[in-house]
Amino acid sequence: AQPYTSSATARGDTTLLALPHGVLDELEHAHPELAGVLNRYIARRIRNWSPSRQVISGALAQTARAVMRTPLATCRTSLSLREAFQAMRQRQVGSLVILDDDGHLHGIMTYVALCVALIESGNSPDQEIADACEPAVTVDPGSPLWKVEELRADGGTKYVVVVEDGNPVGMLSQTDILRSVLAHGSLVVSRIREAPDLVELGDYYQRMAEVAEQALETHRRVDVALRLISETHLAIQRRCAELTLEQLEVAGAGLAPAPYALLIMGSGGRMEMLLTPDQDNGIILADTPAAKTPKAVAWFQRFCHELNENLAQVGYELCKGGIMARNPQFHKSLQEWRDQIAFMTEHPGRKAARWSNIAFDFETLFGDDSLTATLRSHVYEMLDERSKLLAFMAEDDAEGRPPIGWFNRLVTTESNDDGGTVDIKRNGLRIIADAARIFALHAGIQSRNTHDRLTALVRLGALDADLVDSTLAAYSQLHELLITHQLDQVHRGEPPDKKIHPERLSSHGRESLRESMLAVKRFQERLQGQFGFF
Repeated sequence: AQPYTSSATARGDTTLLALPHGVLDELEHAHPELAGVLNRYIARRIRNWSPSRQVISGALAQTARAVMRTPLATCRTSLSLREAFQAMRQRQVGSLVILDDDGHLHGIMTYVALCVALIESGNSPDQEIADACEPAVTVDPGSPLWKVEELRADGGTKYVVVVEDGNPVGMLSQTDILRSVLAHGSLVVSRIREAPDLVELGDYYQRMAEVAEQALETHRRVDVALRLISETHLAIQRRCAELTLEQLEVAGAGLAPAPYALLIMGSGGRMEMLLTPDQDNGIILADTPAAKTPKAVAWFQRFCHELNENLAQVGYELCKGGIMARNPQFHKSLQEWRDQIAFMTEHPGRKAARWSNIAFDFETLFGDDSLTATLRSHVYEMLDERSKLLAFMAEDDAEGRPPIGWFNRLVTTESNDDGGTVDIKRNGLRIIADAARIFALHAGIQSRNTHDRLTALVRLGALDADLVDSTLAAYSQLHELLITHQLDQVHRGEPPDKKIHPERLSSHGRESLRESMLAVKRFQERLQGQFGFF
């Protein structure tokens, strides 16, 4: 176990009070507000321990002045709520900046604040706006966009007011920030789409470390950086599929004889790929007579075999578990896929659970997306009728445990080199992704991304907001630790892995790892409490 990061010394007679874990669990169940306090504390600890990573280039490094909207839509504090609504509708704006008699910022009024004032608080439409407006989140003009976005999210608002010398000079909304990020999108993906051959695709694959470094440098939020890394991987794989089709046509095999959907599964389906993912793919063939002829069967078998080999040539290793489109288990017609899923939900077990925890994150990589959408609807329909498979999926998740031991100390696995390690993926990230999947499938949420699933579960009221906040903080921190670790390995000429040596981290890094794993433990306990057999 890792040593404690803090200690206490008793200077006199002392009574140590211990609260057993089981008693704390009972208290949390009886008093949900206590669980909320603990989850908020863990989330705050994770974020405070994390080393500050400032964005140094790209869209989010721009200043607020460069992106803010001017002039401001303003009004005085004496305006009534009715007049404020009329002004917002007439000016076609979503907010009004409220100024006092000296022209200084007093607050901000939005449509949401108007609804709260009129409906929830019962104010009269003739009430002065000064008594009902919200405090404004403010930044100075030189603040970078990543800081603006951080303050906006922490303040739970859509709008941020830019203030200079005490006076409001501009406005930034969540939409403005997003528009700026999209306008500075990566050129790499567009170049990948024009790659003439597999050799050039392989060159782009070899540059994934550069892509990851740039993503971390230009985006404050790790979940956004992960999406950019994933988009680059998926662009390479889509172009590989196109080049494979061109090879078949040149060889005289012709075009695809029937509609199909090439699937990406696992981390690719969730848009959470790291530097060196292996292949996790499959294929859905349309239920048409043309797809069932011997010639069509042979064409699709050849296409999938050559695609898997071409992906391997580019750099994506063949899946050791056989999750590839050339494998008959992942090469089926739409009806065969439907039958397999129906059988697994009717006869659930450990094998079906392990398969589901990988395959149920499927997304269209290339081809007819309507086939994918039809199969996804079937998955939710079957799970709605027969949900026992979710319990087996939770049991499969429980085979991995966060490395937290007695007194919430970090526990490492001994290795043959210089000290113990922590498998960040198996004992942390996978547990959160698995649990989010199970909760989302149970709630009928069709998002695949873990961050999107968890935030949707909060919106539905299926999970506590504080629990999700601490879980997402841990998920983000563990990903940042892992990506940084893998980039260091690449720079040293070593193959990237997912095992971190805590003793090589700074004291802050070790404590953020421990706090993150504690959040993982609490989230897994929440999953097992709802879906576990015991």
